[in-house]
Amino acid sequence: MPKHTTRRHFLTQAGAATAAAMGFRQTSAIAAESTREATRPAGGASARVVIARDEALTKGQVGEQVDLLMKMLDAAVQKATRTESAQRAWSSLFSPRDKIGIKVNTLGLPTQPAVVDAIVAGLRRADIPAENIIIWDRFDVELLAAGYKLAKSAGAVQCKGTDADRYGSGYQKRVESSGQIGSCFSRILSEEVTALICVPVLKDHNLAGVSLGLKNFFGAIHNPNKYHDHNCDPYIADVVSHRFIRPKWKLTVCDATRGQYQGGPTRNPEYAWPFGGLIVGTDVVAVDAVAADLLAGQRKAKGLKRLERDQRPTKHIATAASRGLGTADLAKIERIEV
Repeated sequence: MPKHTTRRHFLTQAGAATAAAMGFRQTSAIAAESTREATRPAGGASARVVIARDEALTKGQVGEQVDLLMKMLDAAVQKATRTESAQRAWSSLFSPRDKIGIKVNTLGLPTQPAVVDAIVAGLRRADIPAENIIIWDRFDVELLAAGYKLAKSAGAVQCKGTDADRYGSGYQKRVESSGQIGSCFSRILSEEVTALICVPVLKDHNLAGVSLGLKNFFGAIHNPNKYHDHNCDPYIADVVSHRFIRPKWKLTVCDATRGQYQGGPTRNPEYAWPFGGLIVGTDVVAVDAVAADLLAGQRKAKGLKRLERDQRPTKHIATAASRGLGTADLAKIERIEV
C-alpha cells in the first residue's frame, strides 16, 4: 500500500457536488452573516472550529478534487489543533498504534469518498499504518450505493459495513445501557477501533433538525428507529456519551462540499447548495453547533421558518453540551476561516 492512499486503491469516484443553483459568493455572504457575532467571542473562546472553503469545490466533480481537499483539510486540522505543521497536527491526535475508525454517513446525501481520501492521506502522512484504518457505516450495500469500494483484506485500508459479519464485525450480542437507550453497538466500534473520526454531512433532518456529527452515531447501534421521539433528544447524547464513542472520538470533519438545508435526511436536490467546504474541529459539540448555525443562515436566506417554529429544534446539541461533551454556546466558539 503506498503512503498516500487514493480513490484508485479503495474508493470509487464520487458523484457531482450538488444540484443547487446558488453561487459561491452569495453563500459566502450568508456564512459571514451567520458567523459575525461568534468569530471573536468576548472573554475568550472555549472551543475552536475551522471552516475551510474553496470556490473550486462548487464546480464539477468533487471526486476529482482530492488534492485540493487534502490541502484544505491539512490547513484546517493544523488550525484546529494549534500546531506548527499538518504532520504534527495529525500526530497530535493519533498514534501509529491507534486503530482508527472513520465513521461516514451513507444515507441520503452521503459523505463524499473524496473527503475520506483526504483524511486517509493525512493519517498516512502521520505514519498511521494503512491496516490500522477502517472506513465504516451500517451496511455494505449503503456504502456501495454512496460510491465506496468495499475492502476487507488484511494489510490495507478497510472499508466495510457493520453487517459484514463474516469478516468479524456485526453487532454485539450484549445490550449496552447509556442514559435512556439500550442498544447493541457495532463491534467495529466496541472491539476493533481505538480512535474515531466522524465524517458527517452538512444536512437537515426532519425530526432532529440537523443530521451532523452527533446524530451520525445513530449508525453505530442496532435499533436507532426506537430513538426518534422528542426530536431524538436525549437519545443522541445518550448514544454519544457511551464509553465506546466519547473517549475515542478525536476529530470531526464535516463534509460541507455541498449542504442540504431542508427536506433531509433523504437526498432532496431542491434544497441543496454548494457550500464548497469542510467544517473541522476537535470539540465535537462545537462543530455541530457551528454547522447548525450555517444551516440556519441558509434557511433564513431562503425564507424558510426557523427550525424551532417548524417543531424541529436542535435540542440534542444543547443536551450534549450539558453532559460535558463539548461547547454549544456560539459566543464561546472561535470560528476560523481558511
